[in-house]
Amino acid sequence: MSLLQNLAYKEYKHSLSLSHEQCEVIAKLADLKITFSETKCPGELLMKLLDRKGYSVPQYKQFLTTALHTKTVLTYYQPQSKVAILIANDNYEHLSKLATPSKDCESLGSSLRNLGFITVSIRNTTSVELKAIIATVIGLIPENSYCLIFYAGHGCELCNTKCLLGIDCPSEDISLTHCVTENWLLQEVYKCRAELCILLMDMCRLCLDRNSNPDIFNNLCNIEEYSIHSNLLIGYSTQSSKAAYEVLQIECSTTIDNEVTYELKTGDMDKIVPAASQYVNALCSRLTENFDVNTLLDKVHGDLECCMKKQRPIKVQCGVSKRSLYDPVKDSEDTIVLLSKIRVACEKFHNQCDVF
Repeated sequence: MSLLQNLAYKEYKHSLSLSHEQCEVIAKLADLKITFSETKCPGELLMKLLDRKGYSVPQYKQFLTTALHTKTVLTYYQPQSKVAILIANDNYEHLSKLATPSKDCESLGSSLRNLGFITVSIRNTTSVELKAIIATVIGLIPENSYCLIFYAGHGCELCNTKCLLGIDCPSEDISLTHCVTENWLLQEVYKCRAELCILLMDMCRLCLDRNSNPDIFNNLCNIEEYSIHSNLLIGYSTQSSKAAYEVLQIECSTTIDNEVTYELKTGDMDKIVPAASQYVNALCSRLTENFDVNTLLDKVHGDLECCMKKQRPIKVQCGVSKRSLYDPVKDSEDTIVLLSKIRVACEKFHNQCDVF
C-alpha cells in the first residue's frame, strides 16, 4: 500500500498545514526537485510527490520530525551589499541633552553586524556635517543593495515634513539649515538605486510653531523632492505631534517642548541600559526573529503600542517585494572591499564617525 493509503487521516490533515519552508526541508531530504512558492497548499503537493516516489509512513515521519526541528531562514533576495547608517544626536548645544541615542545605536549596530551589515555610526553632528557624511557613504553603496538609516535624537515636523535636528539647532527660530529632512535622506538613497531602503526615525514629531519659527516656514518651497527606486519602508517611532520616549526621563527647561524633556546628570550614564529607548528596545528584541522586514516592523510596532508610555508608531510602505534583513549578500568578498572603501572615505570624519 502507498504512503497516502497507510497514513492516518489525522496525520494527513496535519501535513496539509505544513508551511512552505517545512515542505522545502522535507523535499530536500527526500531528494524531490521542486519548490512550493507557486502553490497555495504545499503540503498536499508534497504528499502526492512522496507517495509517487514510494516513501513509507515511517520515512515520512522521520522527514517530518527533522523539518519541525529545523530553523529555516528564507532568502528573498541577494543584495550586492547591506549597509546601515546609524545616527545618534544626544549632546545638543541649545536643546536638552538626550540619554539614550548613543546606547541605542550601539545596540542596534551590534545586532545588524550579526546579520551581515556594514555599520556606519555617526554621532553628534550639525545638519551640514551629517549631510556630508551620509552623502559620502551613500556615494559608495552599489546598486541593488540594502540601505538602512536609523536616527535617534531630537526631531520635529512642519506641514508633514519630518526633520532631524542637528546639535546646533536653537530652541526658537529654527531654519532649514539646522535640519536634515526626510525628503533629503530619500533623495540621497535614490542615487544609489537601493533594492531596499529602510528609514527608521526614533524622534519626537512635535509640530513647530509658525510664529516662533518664521524662517523655516518661509522656506517651505525649498523642501527637497525625492523619488523611490524600489522597495521603501519608513518607520516613525510615534505619530504626528507626539513625543517618543526614552526609558530614562529627566526633566530640563531648555527644549522645544518643556513638557517632554530629558537631561543627563552626573552619574546617569551608569543607569542607561542597551536599547534604552522604547522603540529600539522593541526593535532589538525582534531582530533575532527571521521575518521579512514588513512583518518585522509590524511586530515591533505592536510591541511598542503595549509599552508603559503611550506611543503609537507608524509605518509607511512603498513596494510589495518581500525582503529580509537576513538575506545574504551575493559575494562576501565584495562586502570586505566595500567596508575598506567606506572606512577610507570616512577617515576625514573620524571624530564623528565609526565604520564597522
